Amino acid sequence: SACWIPVRRPRCGVVERSRVGSRRGQRGNDRVIVILDASTLINLVNGEVLAEVLSIPGMEFQMSAAVRAESKSIAQAIDAAIAAGRVSLVDASLISAGAFREAKRQMQLGDGETECILAAALIGCAMGCDDRAARKHARQRLGADKLTGSIGLLRMSIDAGLLSPGAAFAGYGLMVNRGGYLPQLTSSDFRVSAS
Repeated sequence: SACWIPVRRPRCGVVERSRVGSRRGQRGNDRVIVILDASTLINLVNGEVLAEVLSIPGMEFQMSAAVRAESKSIAQAIDAAIAAGRVSLVDASLISAGAFREAKRQMQLGDGETECILAAALIGCAMGCDDRAARKHARQRLGADKLTGSIGLLRMSIDAGLLSPGAAFAGYGLMVNRGGYLPQLTSSDFRVSAS
């Protein structure tokens, strides 16, 4: 049976590399929520970096039921992450069927992308997405500062000390080699930030 986790109202602000792992601005259990779509989850699993990314301090990762259904090829990794408490499910009652149908009609995206964008907008949190069309709509509805993807999450993992730059670049290479549509990058694109 599915375990529906009620959505808390933690800090759902801007996703910035400089804030990850920082104590500045964090109080108690304040966490930045990032709702992950299927493209990002699949890339992270294919890059063999999901566990590290889901361990970024100060971040809480969620996914929608539609994304879980779309991610059958990585179901075992997702189930393990849910069982370990590293990712939770978005409260399904947040989005009405009518709002979902209307947004799907307007954006012309898949169920998972549509549900992620709507949930992130309703909660006021960030979204992790690698799908180009979905990123365009997420940028419009959420703002560029609340949008990240596999590459941004890899960079945050470097800054948090969870991955070395070399390991992040190797993970990126696996993502691309295993079918991920990501921009062409070099190892110099994966460095510890100056902040």
